[in-house]
Amino acid sequence: MRTNRQNEVRRCRPLLGTFVEIQASGIDAARLDEAIEAAFLAIARVHRLMSFHDPESELSRINREALYEWVRVHPWTWRVLKCAQEFSRSSDGIFDITMARQLVEWNYLPRHDASIGSGSWRDIVLEDNCQVRFRKPVVVDLGGIAKGFAVDRAVKALEHKGVMAAIVNAGGDLRAFGRASRLVHLRRPAAPTRMGGAVKLCNRAMATSGIYFACKKKRCRRVSPLVAGDTGQAIRELISVTVGAADCITADALTKIVFVLRERAAPLLARYCADALVLEQDGALCWMFNPPCDTSRQS
Repeated sequence: MRTNRQNEVRRCRPLLGTFVEIQASGIDAARLDEAIEAAFLAIARVHRLMSFHDPESELSRINREALYEWVRVHPWTWRVLKCAQEFSRSSDGIFDITMARQLVEWNYLPRHDASIGSGSWRDIVLEDNCQVRFRKPVVVDLGGIAKGFAVDRAVKALEHKGVMAAIVNAGGDLRAFGRASRLVHLRRPAAPTRMGGAVKLCNRAMATSGIYFACKKKRCRRVSPLVAGDTGQAIRELISVTVGAADCITADALTKIVFVLRERAAPLLARYCADALVLEQDGALCWMFNPPCDTSRQS
């Protein structure tokens, strides 16, 4: 749709298991349409490469073959795997993309023809020539980080096409650039159809994680798609965690770490010049962290 503002275009498409909305402005309408199309193509490429649900994706091929031989992958896939390892290392394994085995067991993810073992992120070997190998049987899911990367790629595509201001929103993973700040509303964890607060976003990325739509019972216990990698246990707290960072891949990954560590995540947040906001069930502010660095200089 074309909004009432001059030369502002908004588009929405189903991608990444959610709805992705892009709103852009600052150049003529024809170039805006071209730029938004390029951004959606970038997101679609991430989806094709890193979807766990698609048995033909590159990620599915890694899960099938990397235990037996080196698998050469697209540079984007390799970059996301590399970033995931860095977050696993810096969080002492709380962030772990091999927790897919739990999500398969709890029916959050489909069971493909791949070896499901007890390995961890430490058993993923990455070579600089974009090759991947597993030391032990593991199953990798990039759902906790790839969506943020896709948002970042969309922003790069928009900037490359000359767009002056835009916001990309992929189901709660957002990134905005331009002079004006954007007001982003946060859900109340116990009543997610109601607003629990709002934050302003300007030249920055933001991601929010919560279990309010996905918690369920499995064998008489509550489980969720958020899993602490260090224990293998489902996160069951009915809270929401919002993280702001220079890019969306960082914000996306850090939400899962803050969910587990809360206040103890402060040093890690400071390392990435990231800020965090934790809301309780009723939307009340539980904890907030602002880094002691100049985040306005982050890009």
